[in-house]
Amino acid sequence: MKKYPVSFLLLVALIASLVDSSISYSQPYPGYTLYTASGTRTNLIDLQNNVVKFWTHTRSGGYSVYLLRNGDLIRPALSSNSNINGGGAAGLVQKYSWNGALLWEYTYSSNTIRSHHDICPMPNGNVLLIAWEVKTAADAVAAGLNHSAVIWPDHIVEIQPSGTNGGTIVWKWHFWDHLIQDHDPTKANYGVVANHPELLDINVGSAGSGDWMHINGISYNEALDQIVISSHELDEVYIIDHSTTTAEAAGHTGGRYGKGGDILYRWGRPSNYRAPGSQVFNVVHSSSWVPDSVPGGGHILAFNNREGTNASHVVEIVPPTDSAGFYSYTPGTAYGPAAPYWTYAASGFYSTHLGGCQRLPNGNTMLAESTDRKLWEVDSSGTVVWNYSPGVEVVRVLRYGFDYPGLVGVAGNESEVPDNFELSQNYPNPFNPTTRIDYSLPKSGNVTIKVYDILGNEVRTLVNNVKQDAGRHTALWDAKDNNKTVVSSGVYFYKMITGDFSKTMRMILTK
Repeated sequence: MKKYPVSFLLLVALIASLVDSSISYSQPYPGYTLYTASGTRTNLIDLQNNVVKFWTHTRSGGYSVYLLRNGDLIRPALSSNSNINGGGAAGLVQKYSWNGALLWEYTYSSNTIRSHHDICPMPNGNVLLIAWEVKTAADAVAAGLNHSAVIWPDHIVEIQPSGTNGGTIVWKWHFWDHLIQDHDPTKANYGVVANHPELLDINVGSAGSGDWMHINGISYNEALDQIVISSHELDEVYIIDHSTTTAEAAGHTGGRYGKGGDILYRWGRPSNYRAPGSQVFNVVHSSSWVPDSVPGGGHILAFNNREGTNASHVVEIVPPTDSAGFYSYTPGTAYGPAAPYWTYAASGFYSTHLGGCQRLPNGNTMLAESTDRKLWEVDSSGTVVWNYSPGVEVVRVLRYGFDYPGLVGVAGNESEVPDNFELSQNYPNPFNPTTRIDYSLPKSGNVTIKVYDILGNEVRTLVNNVKQDAGRHTALWDAKDNNKTVVSSGVYFYKMITGDFSKTMRMILTK
């Protein structure tokens, strides 16, 4: 363990004592912002709100848009071959090259099915789609609906792209396979609703016909192999198991979590499954997992429109789990937590419908105040550090860091292999509660990065002798020690060792 001279320790202690903990050091997360500028245009802007890149599209659409790691762009788009028309209707997925060439266009639309709203590109190159499927009034009544109506329950498909317009459905899941009702014992799905929160009551919700669920957001967690979706009409987010086969997804057993395609977790409106507790969501959009590599990793973000209140919220929830990693639930109660882990609210912040959110590596959160046509970035205390008015309703707004591989085409963001080993100054600095440490490797090797206090005692191991490829990498520190205890404010040092290279840098944690 490296020790430091007493004179040096006194100097850094003096510097730490001069740091005013009342000063805010919040800054925008450095990178470029992607959003749908119109039905046929996507923009990429810098932090000064200048357009640095744009794409034009052959079809209208773009409820959401994503930049892939190879620089391609993927988006939902509007088809014209279906009589299923509702808010967020799509029917197509399009993929464009960085230079704007249409590479792939896949149709998921007919007179009985149609994709809509959000999509989710997956790490394996596939894409998840949300889609309606038409059930006749006779189908609905036979399933236990308490009135005669055509309904469009949602389902999810995973598409493996091929060629310029081909694709294979490699996995699918249907809400229709996971229903319950207590209206008519002579019909299918009859049971005690309160005893089966893993199933959806076909008679819940206010729409009662057509698009009665209105699923609008979808996000995938690779580590858990789970999908989270949000429902506008039912005021809930749902988590399902993606590790199942398609056959298991249609049943109630199998998969990593043993429940087949049943709902693993739900949150936002306990009355939907006859549980006590307060309703939190009143119209919800854009549910998404927080990536494990950023502050709040594994949590869920969602935009709570709170329709009719003139005050929208963005909430972060932490689903409780047991020691085995299964979602905790006590029969007869509401799924936890009792309240969000974090909530963003501000005077005048309101979107009657639509809305988006994204957690950034520096702990800030991107917000799309859609119907007010404003984009924001706020820090963990709610301070606005960046804003932009695009002039259109934007749902998914995404910030990509300068080191994101997909930005290779932006001037100054070439992702060539670095010439030298480098350990950069952490950002932000000073910081509270999370900071980012960038480092570069000209060749692959085992990397160790540790944090020390001013006495030279090890505080936290961030990277523990992990073999990493040549390139640019990032580590995050959340101001906690190896026991996950929050440490005191002051001066700390971080040290990187790889092969014969060793470098130490100083950082300041404020409170």
